[in-house]
Amino acid sequence: MKEFFSDKSVKILAATLAVIIVVAILGATGNPWVSSAFNFLTKGLSQVTAAASDAASNKTYDELKEENERLKKEAADLRAQLVDYYDLKDENARLWKYYQIKKAHTDYELMPASVIRRDTSEEFYSFTIDVGTASGIEEQDPVITANGLIGFVSSVNAASAKVTTILSPDLKAGALSKRTKDTGVVSGNVLYTDKNMTALTKIDANATLKKGDIIVTSGIGGVYPADLIIGEVESIEYDEYDATKYAVVRSYEDIKSVTDVVVLTDFKNKGEVRISKKSTGAD
Repeated sequence: MKEFFSDKSVKILAATLAVIIVVAILGATGNPWVSSAFNFLTKGLSQVTAAASDAASNKTYDELKEENERLKKEAADLRAQLVDYYDLKDENARLWKYYQIKKAHTDYELMPASVIRRDTSEEFYSFTIDVGTASGIEEQDPVITANGLIGFVSSVNAASAKVTTILSPDLKAGALSKRTKDTGVVSGNVLYTDKNMTALTKIDANATLKKGDIIVTSGIGGVYPADLIIGEVESIEYDEYDATKYAVVRSYEDIKSVTDVVVLTDFKNKGEVRISKKSTGAD
């Protein structure tokens, strides 16, 4: 900047602009000699501007190349900062959701996790998350989102864990209707898996469940805490083999495409009745 103002053409340009401003003010009086002076100075200004432009364009190839490289680096730095900003924004939004869960359930111990792999050959949409025993994860730990129960940890190593979803028959969780208190067992059904739905089985023949009822975990058994939302009753059906009644339950979470979850590593009354690790997460 100092070099810019020391340039002779720039000094002339600045002086000329100052004189033009004065002349323009005097010109408002209509004096003819002022008008002539203004025309002269305008012509001079054009010449000085052209000279300054020529001076700027007389950079060497090396100078232009260096400037181009500098601009490219600055652009790359700005792109990197923008990516970091979006990552931070997403992380803050994710953590805020789980802060709300923790706020509502002070006894919960939560471990946020991201889905890192899905087995395309697995028909019940199990997935692998990026936390394991090194983060305090154990088999049978419930896996949730802000929208409710997603599944349970079916196997785990130091750095990752496999999650079996509520769409799978391998998951069995005691559940009830918030409206009627009718109880049953939630377990996946191959007929409804691709529709993001599971089933509430073993319900009483006199149960008054209906479409729209909210189904939550019962908490019995100590594997899942009470009142984890599972989903909403879509319809009431009857088993074609034994004519027993069951409810089709739609999850509030899109389990097939979920990317961020939370492992519930501890909660009040966890493990009241611990079941074998060879079991399938029955509650």
